[in-house]
Amino acid sequence: MEPFDPSVQQKSRNTFLIVLCILTFIDAGSSFLQMLLMPLYAIEENAEMALNFYSKLGSSEMSEQMSEIIAATQALPTWYFIIASLPFLITIAAGVFLLKKKPLGFHLYVISQILAFACQNFLLKEPFQMSWISIICAIIISICYYVLLKNLRKDQESYQQQIDFYSFVLSKKNILKLF
Repeated sequence: MEPFDPSVQQKSRNTFLIVLCILTFIDAGSSFLQMLLMPLYAIEENAEMALNFYSKLGSSEMSEQMSEIIAATQALPTWYFIIASLPFLITIAAGVFLLKKKPLGFHLYVISQILAFACQNFLLKEPFQMSWISIICAIIISICYYVLLKNLRKDQESYQQQIDFYSFVLSKKNILKLF
């Protein structure tokens, strides 16, 4: 049997936290790539190719939406999309911190969602505005992360109390008192 070492902590993984982090990585990663690749529609050849593709699908509504997006992309400078992609990069970093059970991840996540809202609604405007469903999902995920953060802080406090107790018990003074 191995002696107990209080400095080694068994890290238990919360399944709900892992699922939220995976969803965060998928959403933020795809949004990051979308914002970085969006200026490609500003190139005339790519815009024509995209419009031809959507017109061949047979949906006139989808073709109209795509032509609006292409027109808006061509009207905006490229650096707008680079700036609008940064909050999603921060969201990915927040997911990494949350996966490592660092409270900083929660704060980064909330800040990145506020920045994403501001960039999409005030910098890029129509047709790139955040939909209501995206806003509601961001709020729900923030609340879930907050609940997990409260549990994380309780776990860290109890772990610190265990360390303090074991360091007190194992201190030289207390060991010498036994003899």
